This record gives sequence, C-alpha cells and structure tokens, in this order.
Amino acid sequence: MRVIYTAAHAGASTAVPIGGGGAIASMLAAEWAITQPFELVVIRPDEDANEVVTYSEREYAAFCHRFRRYATHRILSEDPKQCVVLVNDISEGPDFDLLARHGYRIYTIWHVDVVAYVARMYLRDWISPSTLVRLVRPVEKLLPAIAKLVFHQQRSCVEKSAGHIVMTEAMKQMILNCYPSTPPEKIHVVPWGAPPRVLTGKPRELAKPVLLTLSRISPEKGLDRLLQMLSRWRGRATLLLCGGAAYMEGKRYLASLRAIASGMERVKVEFAGHLSGQAKADAFASADLYLFPSVFESYGLTLMEALSHGVPVIAFDHDGARAIVQPDFGILVRNEQELHVALDTLLGDPERRAAMSAAAKAYANARPFAKSAHRVARLLQS
Repeated sequence: MRVIYTAAHAGASTAVPIGGGGAIASMLAAEWAITQPFELVVIRPDEDANEVVTYSEREYAAFCHRFRRYATHRILSEDPKQCVVLVNDISEGPDFDLLARHGYRIYTIWHVDVVAYVARMYLRDWISPSTLVRLVRPVEKLLPAIAKLVFHQQRSCVEKSAGHIVMTEAMKQMILNCYPSTPPEKIHVVPWGAPPRVLTGKPRELAKPVLLTLSRISPEKGLDRLLQMLSRWRGRATLLLCGGAAYMEGKRYLASLRAIASGMERVKVEFAGHLSGQAKADAFASADLYLFPSVFESYGLTLMEALSHGVPVIAFDHDGARAIVQPDFGILVRNEQELHVALDTLLGDPERRAAMSAAAKAYANARPFAKSAHRVARLLQS
C-alpha cells in the first residue's frame, strides 16, 4: 500500500519557526521510515520555508492555493485503488471534492480547526464556530478566495474525508457541533504524545528563578497577555521567551512584545529567538517552570516537550492544555490572580517542584510519539 502524504510545511529545517503541523509531518515521516508500515510518498511545496513564514495574509492565501493545485495534480497521478491520501493541513490541503470524485480514500490530520480559530482570534468569540458555519453556508460560493480557504475547504474536508485524526476529545466534539451530520466514528482521537528526546540539556547561567515559554511569535500564543500579567507580579524572575516571528502578524507582534518587556522591572525578559537542537535542550534544562499562555491551541507539542524534560508547567486553561495538564505536574490558570498565586506557590516550594518534575517525566515517557505514529499507521492500513 502507498500512502500519499501531502504536507505544506513538511521538510522545513528545524531552524525555521514553521509550527507544530510541520513538526508532526517531519516526525511521522521519520518514524515511518524506521518502522516501514507502508510505502510513503510525501508531497511538499518547492517554496522556501524561510519565506513562507514571513508571508502576509494575502501572500499566505496565495501560497495555499498554489500548493492546493500542485498537490491535487500530483495525487491524481496515483491509482486510487492502490493508495491512501493523508492530508496534513486543511486550508493548505488539496481539492477534497475533486479527489473524492475520483475515488481516493482520504484521511485528514486536524492540527487546527480553522473555523474555530477565526471565531476566537478574529471575532473574539463574539459568535460560536457552529453558528458561524451555519450562517456562512448559504453564501459560501460568494466568499473571496481567502475566506473559502477557511469555510469551503474545511466543510469539503469534513464531507469528503474517510476519516479525521484529531488530538483531543474537545476537538472531536467541535467538529460534530459544527457539522452535525458527520458520523462520530469517522473522527479518531490520537494525542501526539512527547516528541523523541535525543539531547541532554546544559543549564544556562541565568538569574533564578527561570521561567520558560517556547512557541512561534504569533498572536494566538498569548505572549502579550503573559507579559502584561508578569509586569504586575511582585516576584522576580528571568523569563526566557523563545521563538521566532512567523506568519502574517509575527514581526509586528514581536515588536509589541519588546515594547511591553522594555517597561518591566521585576521580570527580566530575554528574547532568545527560535531554538532547536542543543539550544532548545539547554533552555529546558535551565527552566524552573514552563509557561504555556496560548489563547488558542489545539494541542501542546512544546508542552509535552517540557514535560519530557521534567519541567513543571503553568498553562492557561484551554482545550489543548486541559487535555494534557494534570495536578501531579502542572497547574491550569484562568486569570492574572491565579497565575500570580501559581507562580508564588511553585517557586516557593522546591520540594513540590522536584516531585512534579519526576511526575512530568513519567507522564511523557508513558506517551512517546512513536505510539501515536503507530496508531495513525494502523488506521491508514485499515
């Protein structure tokens, strides 16, 4: 059996802040190269990933349409009776309608529910994703190209895919709420678990305590909210803010973060840039606590990385964090007061942090990414 894996962010260097979807594509390809459950063909764009992550909204939409046409044409050269199509992205995915008409069996990985993202980040939860889908449906064909990547492409994905791979039960329920005619058995919940840990970190010399956050520099990561809350905290610490500016508003957002940080006195903010390899391992080894402040997150791949390095976590309460964080190794917070209490409590109790560190490692070790890759392979083989 051949699996034709179309992934707009696959193959990017680890030096590029491409995001979790690209990381998952690379890790799946690497794991299946070892286990060889099937013949794997990866379709990726020719465009330089370093340029892609700097695109504006319109430039990125144009990139999606280019890759959509290219991936669709490439898939159509394959015999639908001899292959399964695995789609790594929705907006960046192929023409689901056309492929379904030609008899291809499609499975789609949902790294993000695009409609839910729009409802949260652009509409500020003024309207629910399910209501938004219902209101847009009658005028879907009249939407501009950039909006069709959100609404038509996701609906087509839901209707034409043979199965959907999601990371949390909350994400599954969101799909069912938005598209109630979807058979629940088509949606398979597969948490990714902890990425392979291959390097041992060496702690950096930083003023203690050290708080760490690691993500793309992008508005949905909630870093502005975190800095504003830390600016009013009475404690002192070093915040190691790791990540590169990426996608649409990244550079402008980074500038706003630097402006906030310049006025902070008790918490020293170090902008470490995008980290990979040994530098990332060293950052985890330096940290007393890992902060996960995202406003919108389908899962927490860097959160699982932190746990594998034994770093206790404080995460803002959302679906992605709720699916992972447990009291043995982390605290969920909903507002500034709860964040301040959590920081004071954990930083003032080194014995508790040590116990949480051990529990974090145990949790991550019991959930290696290889197990999830095997589950996805079995699903495709079925």
